[in-house]
Amino acid sequence: MEINNHFYSPFKSAFNDETYASFIAGRRGASPIPHRRNKVTSLDKVVDLINDGDVISYPHYYRAGDKGLQLVIKKLREKKKKDLILYGNAFFDHTDPWLIEAFRDGTLRGLYGNVYRKFGAYVTAGELLPWVSIGFSHGNRVRKLQTGEVRVKVAFGPVPIADVYGNANGLMGKPEHLCGPLGLFAADAEFADYTCLLAGEVSEHLIMPISISMENVDFVVPVKEPGLAAGIRSGTLDMNKAKANPFNAAVAENVTRVIKAAGVVKENFAFQVGAGAGLIVLENIREILREMKVVANFSIGGITSFHVDMLEEGLVRYLMHGQLFEPSPKVIESLLTHPRHLEITPGYYASVANKECAVNMLDLAVLSALEIDLEFNVNTVCANGRILGGIGGGQDVAAGAALTIIFLPLATGKGECGFPRVVEKVYTRTTPGEVIDVLVTEEFIAVNPQSKSPYKQSILAQAEQFGLKVLPIEELHQRSVAKARQLGKISSRRETTDEIVHAIEWRDGTLLDVIRQPTS
Repeated sequence: MEINNHFYSPFKSAFNDETYASFIAGRRGASPIPHRRNKVTSLDKVVDLINDGDVISYPHYYRAGDKGLQLVIKKLREKKKKDLILYGNAFFDHTDPWLIEAFRDGTLRGLYGNVYRKFGAYVTAGELLPWVSIGFSHGNRVRKLQTGEVRVKVAFGPVPIADVYGNANGLMGKPEHLCGPLGLFAADAEFADYTCLLAGEVSEHLIMPISISMENVDFVVPVKEPGLAAGIRSGTLDMNKAKANPFNAAVAENVTRVIKAAGVVKENFAFQVGAGAGLIVLENIREILREMKVVANFSIGGITSFHVDMLEEGLVRYLMHGQLFEPSPKVIESLLTHPRHLEITPGYYASVANKECAVNMLDLAVLSALEIDLEFNVNTVCANGRILGGIGGGQDVAAGAALTIIFLPLATGKGECGFPRVVEKVYTRTTPGEVIDVLVTEEFIAVNPQSKSPYKQSILAQAEQFGLKVLPIEELHQRSVAKARQLGKISSRRETTDEIVHAIEWRDGTLLDVIRQPTS
């Protein structure tokens, strides 16, 4: 299938080793020969380098607190640049309405990245057509830059502080601007023709530690606000709040039973868990480690102060921190001072263009989803035609971990409607079922018959001992539908046109699924 003048190979399997081979692309080097160069300049001069039709890139680590992208878009519109393609990560509600206005006036022509809620509604309404927006994982976004599938003219990266030579980190500067790891911008800085830092503070002297290196940076532009840390916080990071939610408490207990039955917690095991119910699971893992008197090797993902406590307590050897979800002084200070709290890039984390990546060393992954189907395919993006979420690192982690657990409620309700969460077929496939091992709901679990997890047999053999109620996925689906009906009327599946508005790539760049424009 051809999308955006790019021919896609269809997804075949999660590990299509027969045809997969990657080659790292070349990149622009220095010109002229550098020598004690002060790189501070204006945004006007940087934007003057951009020609109509070029690709620009921008990271999302400030999340809803980002301020830099709007500055760039405003300047592009002032300079009357046209037909540009924006290579991003994720686009949240704070981009409304100014980002869509840049498409409407022709400043932007295309977009790569996961589109959330308000901007997702513009996408499904067809406002970007004929361009089809592209959703991808953290690792795949890096892979496309590494292999040259996407070539960026200018990469813009917001940072709290940079020095005049082009070194930057997210751990120093004004407290309200601190954003933690800058790894989500690392591949942009390395492979773009030109790299521009939008710095909240500029130091005349060398700064350390270095997250983005001067060896990849062309320009430093001082800005009043690169982004606000207050807009970064994501998910439920308050333990008391997480425990107060009945679903979180019930599903976390069930996930913990699966973990114990599997026997996955042991000396040197590695894990990633999310927020919300995942935070309670993390606390339970902490208790298991204490009881067993063993030490986990590492944890990756969105690190919180709870992870920092485990590091300081000696329950985990390393924290690999790729993206900040909790901009607290405790987490920032740990990143700055603890020798085993390490900042990593999405390439190290998950790119299949590299010869190894960290997700492949995971023993356990605990992830959430919008819905799951009879073949254990997972949907994290589109709820019956409404784009609500993104892919993030979900594909990468699910494929890499030895035991991947998906948790979700059996059904949910809103207003007069009920929504089954275990469905016959997901509306949009964002992770293939072959990399999902166990589904966990509040009361029941289902084990994927096709799972190749080394922990599968242990879970099945010890399920009764640990109080697990194991059902076939087909029965869970029936129970999900029945519960949804109790909560309200189940909406019929939305009809669509043949027009593709958003494409979902698998982490190797093959086409996993598409979202078509709803008829109403």
